[in-house]
Amino acid sequence: MSAQTALVPESGCEVPSQRRSLRMAVAWQHPTNRGVHPVGLLEYDGHVHRFRYLRAASIVPDFRPFVGFPRLPERYESQELFPFFAQRVMSPRRPDYSVYLRALDLSDSATPWEQLARAEGRLAGDTIQLVPEPRVETDGTTWGRFLVAGIRYQLADSVERERVLDTVHPGDRLELTAEPTNPKNPRAILTTTGTGIHLGWVPDMLLDYVHFVRNCGAPEVTAIHKNDAKSPNHMRLLVELRGTASSGYVPFSGPKWSMYA
Repeated sequence: MSAQTALVPESGCEVPSQRRSLRMAVAWQHPTNRGVHPVGLLEYDGHVHRFRYLRAASIVPDFRPFVGFPRLPERYESQELFPFFAQRVMSPRRPDYSVYLRALDLSDSATPWEQLARAEGRLAGDTIQLVPEPRVETDGTTWGRFLVAGIRYQLADSVERERVLDTVHPGDRLELTAEPTNPKNPRAILTTTGTGIHLGWVPDMLLDYVHFVRNCGAPEVTAIHKNDAKSPNHMRLLVELRGTASSGYVPFSGPKWSMYA
């Protein structure tokens, strides 16, 4: 049987307990309007990989099923990582493999799943993005890491971008600021320096989770790893959020995360 998820509200702190596998949300970005839409969940229980589409995928404008996953209602299972996702993991035979893992703040022993989760599964010119499910402990404490999104849009001038990023160091405390006037998403949350300089945004797929945690108390956000200007823009800054949700809270759950199978 597949891992079950609880239906939870998008605000508040009280939800029933639930046990689940490692999961990543899979999103598709519309090539024209650039909107990011969650369309599926990739799971791994230590033995079997599973992929299932969200019911909401059927109403995402212009979305078409992924290669290897032709039917929306079907549940796909494999002991090996599906080729569609495995192609997003760098081969250890590549001469730049160790350099790439260091850019992800991972060791050479990192598993394909860890690499996929940290790099968000992105390929050049691709419209796919993966975000790992944040962890919630039995006592309600929670933590998760994410790459700050949209740095090159928030800091459009390259000189200013490097000047600002030069002031951010691993271990620095960062802040989260709601942006209800954001024209694309009124639930958007900015990641800022301690002095209030806007760096970029929390990834869209984590917004429900971050709003939930913020409703339960102020989380602590810390810069974990920073890459130089030679790195892809989406990999410039890795941050960690630690806070309190509630015992049993399950990220990536609720009506809009309902799956077919």
